[in-house]
Amino acid sequence: MSIAIDTDDEILQDFLVEASEIVEQLNEQLVDLEQVPEDQDLLNAIFRGFHTVKGGAGFLSIDSLVEVCHRAEDVFNVLRQGQRKVTSELMDPVLEALDLVNAIMDQLRSGEPPEAANPELLARLEYFALAQEADVEPVVEDVAELAPEGEPEITGPAPTPVRAAADTDTEEEISEDEFEALLDQLHGMPAAEAGADAPAPAPAAESESISGPKSEPRIEQVVASVAASAVPNTLAGKREGSPAKPAEPVRAGSADTSVRVDTQRLDDIMNMVGELVLVRNRLSTLKSTIANEALADVVGNLDVVTADLQLAVMKTRMQPVRKVFGRFPRVVRDLARNLGKEVDLEMHGEDTDLDKNLVEALSDPLVHLVRNAIDHGIEPPDEREAMGKARRGRVVLSATQEGDHILLRIEDDGRGMDADKLRRKAVERGLLDAESAARLDDKDCFNLIFHAGFSTRDAISDVSGRGVGMDVVKTGIAKINGTVDIDADAGKGSCITIKLPLTLAILPTLMVELGEQPFALPLANVVEIFNMDISRTNTVDGQLTIRVRERALPLFYLGQWLVNGARKAPEENSGHVVVVNVGGAQVGLVVDMLVGQEEVVIKPLGAFLHGQEGMAGATITSDGKIALILDMPGLMRRYARRY
Repeated sequence: MSIAIDTDDEILQDFLVEASEIVEQLNEQLVDLEQVPEDQDLLNAIFRGFHTVKGGAGFLSIDSLVEVCHRAEDVFNVLRQGQRKVTSELMDPVLEALDLVNAIMDQLRSGEPPEAANPELLARLEYFALAQEADVEPVVEDVAELAPEGEPEITGPAPTPVRAAADTDTEEEISEDEFEALLDQLHGMPAAEAGADAPAPAPAAESESISGPKSEPRIEQVVASVAASAVPNTLAGKREGSPAKPAEPVRAGSADTSVRVDTQRLDDIMNMVGELVLVRNRLSTLKSTIANEALADVVGNLDVVTADLQLAVMKTRMQPVRKVFGRFPRVVRDLARNLGKEVDLEMHGEDTDLDKNLVEALSDPLVHLVRNAIDHGIEPPDEREAMGKARRGRVVLSATQEGDHILLRIEDDGRGMDADKLRRKAVERGLLDAESAARLDDKDCFNLIFHAGFSTRDAISDVSGRGVGMDVVKTGIAKINGTVDIDADAGKGSCITIKLPLTLAILPTLMVELGEQPFALPLANVVEIFNMDISRTNTVDGQLTIRVRERALPLFYLGQWLVNGARKAPEENSGHVVVVNVGGAQVGLVVDMLVGQEEVVIKPLGAFLHGQEGMAGATITSDGKIALILDMPGLMRRYARRY
């Protein structure tokens, strides 16, 4: 029976962190194994992964987790012995077992009692764990496999209890005294502190001379080797793959180069750096009004130090995009198998760093885009062959950094998008009339897929057709100040590009004034700026527009939305037009004055304004005023319904 789960238990939390990293690796390794089933190193790595999670769960008495990991471990033990081959049918229950492991760990994090392992799933795993021949398995090889690097290899015959400790649940137990001694060894405690009855660790010279039948290993030595994999890494005080010998006291200069820090603490530091940025901006403004060379030098130095500190703190919050990309081999594999398609996934730029909050926010939008690429884009194998394409489709995920932004691309070599079909669907679903649809260029047609309720599918399936996926993408990307761009070629494929800021904490903005009130527009949304000219305006379908390079853009007076008593009619050559990109479409916003570009720190709105559509937050400007930061997609949804 499992012990009661205490979410405040430090050992449990450490186990969950370590096990999550292992399970994340297993997710990728299992999909890779299906592509290269003969890779023995990969088989061994997967076996060790399940074995390590099982050992930690056993120490914490999480029986359901032990059971499912043990069955999966049995399957890979048979595969390692060459008694079965890796097939898609075998991988299905193994991947389901990994999903169950994830579900159990989620329950442990939330303090819920872990669910029991599915008997049907266990039976399927047990079926594939049945060896086709040779009931006797080699003992020595398994112990050597499980021993971390650097541990002396056992080449002589090992006693039966050692094998049982590595591979069976019923014989895994050792006496309480032996187990206490094992823990003391792992923590590097002297034998005298372990108690008078605990077995003493073997001398180093003796442990390095295990080489034949005359020098059989002591139980403590061999169990310690196996348990280094079986006990959670946090209990052993080391990462997987480090030597499993007693820990030594930490000496100066030998400490670990990394530490775990609560993200809340990093957020607090980032907030303080944000306040420093505001002070720097204020001092920079004062410097221009006070002609003092010494003050100018000090402010200049402060500017450099603040910029370096801001960059250093931002880097502590960064995580590689691999955290998001790592789940897609499994997503692509399962969806392609479900749809009867053959798809290869390529990933590039996985080491590109991104703010932790952005990494978490990207997960759902990217899943929708990848699923759409496979469901809508990639054709069935026979259809691809008939078109002269390779049977296997290709989906490419890539990430690159350009300045202070990250570009993510999702490309496929499928059927692409037909602009004429999109126009017809928009008219059929009442989004546009025939005349307006005919005026759309191909780029605008591609952006129609982001409208709520729009879908090119005639039939609804469990994968797509409800018209909610791409709308979720647009909303999710807009919330993190990102933009989405689509490029497609009918019959050849499509490419969706997402542009994101490196961080959400400090935001580059264009400061404008409406009346005497400052507002901040996220610079990522700004396309261009020009002076207002009433002679270039016209009204089309009841909408005021302005001509920009022979193209008509919708025009809105921002002050009419945000400032009481703003003028109701346009005035000749009055104000400036800021062209912004909103969900792939461009619109012009008329403002009274342009203040300039400024980095601002986003502060949350109070309870009265919290959740107000169109407002992303507030900030303090360099001249000490309070400015609202505008959320352009939310603003357009609120005041211009068709956007």
